[in-house]
Amino acid sequence: MLTLPFNYLFLYLESLTMSEEKVGGAAPARYEESEGSHTLGEGKANTPRVGEDVSSEGKVPQIAKDMEKGGEDNWDEDPRNPRLWPGYRKWGAAAIVSIYTLISPLASSMIAPGLPEIARSFGITNSTVAALTLSVFILAYAIGPLFITPLSEVYGRSWPLHISNIFFLIFNLACAWAPNTASLIVFRFFAGIGGSAPLTIGAGSIADLFHERDRAVAMSLFSLGPLMGPIIGPIAGGFITQDVGYQWVFKIISIAAGTATIFGIPLLQETYAPVLRRKYGYKDISSSGSLSEVLSENLRRPIQLLTRSMICFSLSLYMAIIYGILIPLFLPYQFD
Repeated sequence: MLTLPFNYLFLYLESLTMSEEKVGGAAPARYEESEGSHTLGEGKANTPRVGEDVSSEGKVPQIAKDMEKGGEDNWDEDPRNPRLWPGYRKWGAAAIVSIYTLISPLASSMIAPGLPEIARSFGITNSTVAALTLSVFILAYAIGPLFITPLSEVYGRSWPLHISNIFFLIFNLACAWAPNTASLIVFRFFAGIGGSAPLTIGAGSIADLFHERDRAVAMSLFSLGPLMGPIIGPIAGGFITQDVGYQWVFKIISIAAGTATIFGIPLLQETYAPVLRRKYGYKDISSSGSLSEVLSENLRRPIQLLTRSMICFSLSLYMAIIYGILIPLFLPYQFD
């Protein structure tokens, strides 16, 4: 339930972006629809013509040759287009994004049962400070996207996801050996910054891979992470804390993040069409400028959307209330 507003908000912002591109005179990249599902079969763009070389080795050089001659933009027929990837490659990439998106919300609540032990270890007597070690991770979810989104628009989706996951792994592992309360809070904050990347640009990666009518199953898989992570986290964290101590909560999450990274780097390749078009010599249809310009725009955009769009404001207020209720419920209570 909590992920539905995120999905609707993403689709709404995607429509706004496409409208801005049309107004600016640059039409978004067109994707050829197929008679069957893109996830299971090939579309019209992959149907060989009479006398055409059907091998991928022959097709890609021919497309590159057409571009060198200044011919028609053949991106819709290029097998390097993520929406024309084979089904196994699409679903492999979608699975990695979904795993990244599961691990981060899992880490947000998994230490909740260990807060009393953390308080004893660091001598924390203030309940607010103890709760801050948990909630500061969610605070990072609000700050991280302001900087990660511009990076994804300039450099693509895959490497910001991979690097952010490694960033999350390092600081989450550092939490296991934090020497004091302040360092634990700082490490948790930076782990949350890295963990915010899949929630921020993961849905965009799914949209890059699948056509709108084939996207429902993939988005459902992606949505399981934010939905199930905060639920599974406290349950698993309680058993881990009771058996081996709270430090192993951070270690196990880091092991999961490291395993996902090992499989994710080869399986999840770049999916963002404007970056791929620039890489393969196609006309640049994106309206983004330099990194500083995109960063400046993305720092202003949240304020503009909150003040000018009632839909964004309503959904943001709804999510603020939901998380304001949800996070305190993760905190352990002592009963006499």
